[in-house]
Amino acid sequence: MKDKRNLAAIYVSAYALLFLITCIIFNTVLNVFVFTLISVLIVNLITKLLKILKLKTKSAIIVGLVIYFFLIIYGIILIIPAATEQFGSFVSTINYVFENQSWKTYLEKNPELLSGVNNLMKWLQPKLNDLTNYMLDNIAKGTPSFFVTIFYSILLTIYTLLYSSWLKKSLPNLFPKKIRPQIEKFFEKVYSALSSFVDVVIINAVITAVAFYLLSSFYFKDTAVILSFWAGITNLIPIVGVFFEYIPVFLFSLTLGLKGFIIVNIFVIAIHLGLFVIFVNVMKMHLNLNPVLMIISIIIVNQIFGLVGTFFAVPLLIFIVAYWDEFVKPKFET
Repeated sequence: MKDKRNLAAIYVSAYALLFLITCIIFNTVLNVFVFTLISVLIVNLITKLLKILKLKTKSAIIVGLVIYFFLIIYGIILIIPAATEQFGSFVSTINYVFENQSWKTYLEKNPELLSGVNNLMKWLQPKLNDLTNYMLDNIAKGTPSFFVTIFYSILLTIYTLLYSSWLKKSLPNLFPKKIRPQIEKFFEKVYSALSSFVDVVIINAVITAVAFYLLSSFYFKDTAVILSFWAGITNLIPIVGVFFEYIPVFLFSLTLGLKGFIIVNIFVIAIHLGLFVIFVNVMKMHLNLNPVLMIISIIIVNQIFGLVGTFFAVPLLIFIVAYWDEFVKPKFET
């Protein structure tokens, strides 16, 4: 048994290392893999919901694919023009906050704290401008590779789902016959954790986007679409994404007066506290993942793979933790 586990560990680590080296050399491979993985798991979530309606697996997958791609196309048609139109208002509001020092009203009675906040805002403003320019520059440069990634991701998503039973039978053939039961057990554990991770992240992102749209429609009508879109995208990055999402909302809330500022920030904090508790508990049910490990993983993987690494970090961590639990920990315990 020990020999089989050791051999399985060697094969899994060898294939994983080969894959990571390929991703470092060819960025498009990682991009396609990440978007395909996310798409497959989202369609599987839709499929699970459809099977409640007594649809057969194959029919549920096909309907799930149609719903998924319809939502993407509809979202692009609906959101992109509105977000592009509102981007000017978004930038104007951010500049207004800094130029008029909107935070002064709240800190007039505490000059020392006001001085500290002024220094912080002086540091933050150019950073936000740099981030905006960086994103626009990357969007312009990455447009050709983006379409290549989308094209291959769509193809792989469709064929992976339609031939999922064949893949499940064929993938173990990459490993020696005597260790296939250990390999199948390991990958089932990884897949279950990944599926739960994507399910809870997508649901959290959708809830956050809808909540932000409702909130913004009341307080920030001119930027409601772009704020909700930004909230949904950033919430696809566990834990860390919340901070990127919160910065523009916090700055915008400074223009509302004390009552509006308190209402908006309590609303945002309450939503995230509830979703964070759900996220952590779901992850603990499948693998012993804690927020510290996730943050460290996001920092390291982002440095290696860039922006797409922020989306790849937690799936990679899930794989590493499962590998540790299945192959390394039993050896250490003995």
